[in-house]
Amino acid sequence: MLAIGIDIGGTKIVGGIVDEQGNMIRSVERATEAEKGKAYLLENLERLTEELLAETSADGIGIGSAGRIDVYEGTVYYATPNLPDWTGVRLKQHMEDRFGIPTVVDNDVNAAGIGEMWLGAGKQYSSVVCLTLGTGVAAAVFVNREIVRGHHWSAGEIGHMILYPKGKRCNCGQWGCMEQYCSGTALFKTYNELCGKHAVSSGKQFFALLQSGDGIARQVLDAFTDDLAIAMASLCNIYDPEVFIIGGGLIETQSYWWDAMLEKIGRYANEAVRRPVVLPARFKNQAGLLGAAKLAFDELTKK
Repeated sequence: MLAIGIDIGGTKIVGGIVDEQGNMIRSVERATEAEKGKAYLLENLERLTEELLAETSADGIGIGSAGRIDVYEGTVYYATPNLPDWTGVRLKQHMEDRFGIPTVVDNDVNAAGIGEMWLGAGKQYSSVVCLTLGTGVAAAVFVNREIVRGHHWSAGEIGHMILYPKGKRCNCGQWGCMEQYCSGTALFKTYNELCGKHAVSSGKQFFALLQSGDGIARQVLDAFTDDLAIAMASLCNIYDPEVFIIGGGLIETQSYWWDAMLEKIGRYANEAVRRPVVLPARFKNQAGLLGAAKLAFDELTKK
């Protein structure tokens, strides 16, 4: 069997044809351009799928999308303004009507976690929290290798765990969410706040300043590793995982912050809980695509 795996993120859509062993036969990528609205994003999704199907067929389609996803219905239960008008979109029905191929939809971070549990860093573990640090922050939680989704499809939305009561305003409507302190977006926004001007507009620019020896950038990164370690120490007490797996765009910069994060987790973790194993994601930004394909394979084997 072959499946199409698609990962819809805030900045890009990545899709690929994958076989049952997880081999990538072909992949394509497009800019999400979410600011152009729901209709444009759906058209973009269709064009990417058409491109993948141009040279081969597929038995199923798996999609990992940003937002809280009703897996049974294949609909977007809730999405933040990062994907405008995305709440309520019936992705499963839309793709099946358009292509006539069985489709399954889940949250993009859940899909990435499934990819890591299938073939990546989580393959040998049972109880795992897969963190994604990128534009935002979220997690996929596995207990006995089964993913935990929650009653309102919100399990793992750790980016909206309140780290600082009455802290920075989050686009979810709360104040002080972890995402406002531990994401790539948070790094350059905090840098600009401390500078009092719009000095940088991306994580890439922030890390360039850090590499140049910029003192404010170093100050921001120190606070980031502190906040991330505190959050992970709390997650140890909530989920008690065997291992944390960290992926997302920020894992590409781990040489700047990984060791400091580990040292601080050891400092903040409850003495009654052993220091957790923390691993980088094996597939990094391809995990979501592979996990989406695995969702499709799993759905096909049920029939």
